[in-house]
Amino acid sequence: MSTLLPAADRARSSRLRDALLAAAFTADGLLDLLGAPAYAALARSETVPALRATRGDGPLETLIRLFLLQMPAPYARAVAALPVDDCLDGGWLVRDGDAVRATVDVRPYGGPDGQDWWIVSDLGCAVGGAGGIAGGGTGPSGVDRAQLVLGVGGASTTLAGITVRTPVASALDLGTGSGIQALHATQHATRVTATDLNPRALHIARLTLELSGVAEADLREGSLFEPVAGDTFDLIVSNPPFVISPGARLTYRDGGMGGDDLCRTLVQQSADRLNDGGHLQLLANWQHVEGE
Repeated sequence: MSTLLPAADRARSSRLRDALLAAAFTADGLLDLLGAPAYAALARSETVPALRATRGDGPLETLIRLFLLQMPAPYARAVAALPVDDCLDGGWLVRDGDAVRATVDVRPYGGPDGQDWWIVSDLGCAVGGAGGIAGGGTGPSGVDRAQLVLGVGGASTTLAGITVRTPVASALDLGTGSGIQALHATQHATRVTATDLNPRALHIARLTLELSGVAEADLREGSLFEPVAGDTFDLIVSNPPFVISPGARLTYRDGGMGGDDLCRTLVQQSADRLNDGGHLQLLANWQHVEGE
């Protein structure tokens, strides 16, 4: 696991969460400080309005600049907003001369019942990967682009919004990424399992769950249903790497199979993994082939 990622530590994450709440680093807090236009622009990765709105020296301004705008913050300002020793020891922050900077994007996310949650992702990858995947072979943290972990985009929120939320005994998030589907599932599933082919994604998903203060999930590495062979579930959700593209270059986007074979395989294999009355809900692309 890359040393650029914070260490998973539930106690440390709890103290960080308390600091974020105290500074109102929440979805509502961002909207109140930035205003609707700047808040909406930030969701599109347009940072100038947010930069203008965070010229003060309060804790919330400091956190927005650190975790959302990926700008260094003076050490003294960071101390006023965060348990800095915890953040440095755990790897959430690193020293940059007389300042500190974040190693990951930490983005407030409002739960369906007003919960204050946070989604962790690689730097520059929080909204559709616009910054993290641009140019070169690595992202802004020096991470191989193929292994970058994206945050919450339109596909993520679409799937979360349409998923059946009937209470269930067991749920599977296949291809968890930053963990948003697993995060939602913890609210109505007794047991949550999350899988991903990318070990970096499993680590970041654990950080998302810990920082949001929800129940732990069973995180397993592997492709498709291989990590859960023999297990069955009441709910399976998946936002898989469904993009139909010439080659499998990016783990989070290209499934490594030709055309729409990944989505077809996921649907075909799900029946044996569902309990009676269970649901599979996923996003997919499929080919329209001339003559078929």
